[in-house]
Amino acid sequence: MQSVNKDYDNYIFDLYGTLIDIHTDEERKGLWQEMADYIKENFSSFYKGEDLRKRYIEICHEEEEILKSQKGHEWPEIRIEKVWARLIAEGLKDPGNTKKQEDNKSTINSLIDSEAIRALCIFFRESSRDKFMVYDGVIEALDRLKAAGKGIYLLSNAQRAFTEKELSDAGLTDYFDDIFISSDKEIKKPQKEFLELLVSKNGLSIDKCVMIGNDIFSDVGVAAKNGMNSIFLNTYDFSKKKIDEEIKELGIKGSCLMPVVIEDGDIRRILEKI
Repeated sequence: MQSVNKDYDNYIFDLYGTLIDIHTDEERKGLWQEMADYIKENFSSFYKGEDLRKRYIEICHEEEEILKSQKGHEWPEIRIEKVWARLIAEGLKDPGNTKKQEDNKSTINSLIDSEAIRALCIFFRESSRDKFMVYDGVIEALDRLKAAGKGIYLLSNAQRAFTEKELSDAGLTDYFDDIFISSDKEIKKPQKEFLELLVSKNGLSIDKCVMIGNDIFSDVGVAAKNGMNSIFLNTYDFSKKKIDEEIKELGIKGSCLMPVVIEDGDIRRILEKI
């Protein structure tokens, strides 16, 4: 294998599907009743499993629309802690008691950043997760980049309530010079400003950076919007035709912003001369 590409000083990684192979199933039979039992036991908030699922989906949508209206971004990212805080506050209501709106808001605000909500989010994530592993070659690639003095950054569409622990469990946290998680910034890829914020905060030069991910629309897309080169890892075994069609949809086919495509998805190939 050849030496680390000298053209890039900074490597900006996506997480899920790029460094971590993960699968979650929020439609798993019994999951929502387990969550209803959990919030009943820990918060004295009452739901039937299916009612909880339905309201969860509704609140996620409501929170997205609120952010779109407030921020004007096309690609907002909600905080899942607020969704669960709202659910719990609503489940505390006694139908025969008209609870003041400001009291409900106070309950939500007191819950959002609590350890109890953090524990609930982790329970939900791990209860719905049926696959979690670091891809082959990731540790080797990150070790070699670090040894070569390269900057290593994370730009992930994710919820901190889930991702912080998963990064730690995977042994990846300490590799990164900075970590940007979309729920912290209330925007997500391919929103141009998400990558822009990382670049600006860390004083990086676009022409010395490369974005690496497994999604043409989000990862290659956000890089292209910022005039940054990108590498696409085909970890989900997409056909050449599908990859080509998605690149065309971005409007970068044949341009200098065409991604380097690693067909077999092996991250170690980013260390080769490209």
